[in-house]
Amino acid sequence: MAKLLSHHDKYHMHAMLGLMALLHFAYRFAMLFLWTKDSFQPGVWAAASYAIHILLHITSFQFLLPKKRLLTKPMIWPEFRVHNAIFAYRNLLGAILGTWFPDWWLRDVSFTSTCVKLATVLGACKAADMATERFGDKEVRTTNAMPYPPSTPLRVESFAKHFYAKSLFAATSLAVFGCPVLAFGSVLAIEAASILMTLVRKGLIEAHTYHVVYGLSLFAMFPAIVVSIHFLDGSAQIGALRALAATAFAVTLRMPDLQLPLVKRLCGSSKYMAWALAILLAPIMDALQLVFSDQQVLFIAYLGMLSSAGDTVMKLLHPALVPKATKETEATALQRAIGG
Repeated sequence: MAKLLSHHDKYHMHAMLGLMALLHFAYRFAMLFLWTKDSFQPGVWAAASYAIHILLHITSFQFLLPKKRLLTKPMIWPEFRVHNAIFAYRNLLGAILGTWFPDWWLRDVSFTSTCVKLATVLGACKAADMATERFGDKEVRTTNAMPYPPSTPLRVESFAKHFYAKSLFAATSLAVFGCPVLAFGSVLAIEAASILMTLVRKGLIEAHTYHVVYGLSLFAMFPAIVVSIHFLDGSAQIGALRALAATAFAVTLRMPDLQLPLVKRLCGSSKYMAWALAILLAPIMDALQLVFSDQQVLFIAYLGMLSSAGDTVMKLLHPALVPKATKETEATALQRAIGG
């Protein structure tokens, strides 16, 4: 335990906030998976809960970090810390708006809520670009250059990067379309990455453990989406369906090995154009509900999820059958997913 504490952390405030954040995640996911309930309700408890995570990132900036990132192990560096705060605040903002303004933010598709959704996602992209310009390396970008154990087969690394990329696209979509527990739940992987990197730096875990736990924290959101679709209220269901649609559009527009020639001409490499289109097109799920039955809409949604999962698993099982399944292609996909 002593190895986790630092004299740089005055009064151990950051450590205590980190512990409270982990307990908070455990509580919210337990309420969702065991009691099928989105436990966020407007009030002091919700405000205090969100404040834990806001303060966690603020207090992280008291620590001195090496200016150059270490490329042999997954450890925190300045650009990552800033990106982490930006993306966590993006999702926390979506969760807060969904908690206090559910009709405007989740149920209705209004001009003002759509504008705020666009501003939230595109603003985070811009802030990440500014952070990269200030703290980053134009050649070695953030998560796409995350080290793996030396013995990791290329197909496993390719699978992991493909899965990470799609999961990060989903986290962005859930920030603006998911109900509060989904928007907030996506912060788990963001904050878990920092904790895991700290454990690597202190010699308590190795890169293999980092990737396993980080991958599980990303994967947790997919059963959470399923629970939200089947057991929460109508606004949570349509929000999850819109998030799935936005993710599908963003993945198609941004991931290199899935882009069609027409898409490349339309969007080029602009994440701003891709995300703007994804957010504007996501309410297509509302239109589908007018044409098809609820069961048919769910079938379409699950078909899309299974197709995406199958595409990812192909990287692991049959990498030779997937065009351009190289480190360079997967790194580009991950770079685009995180807003690079």
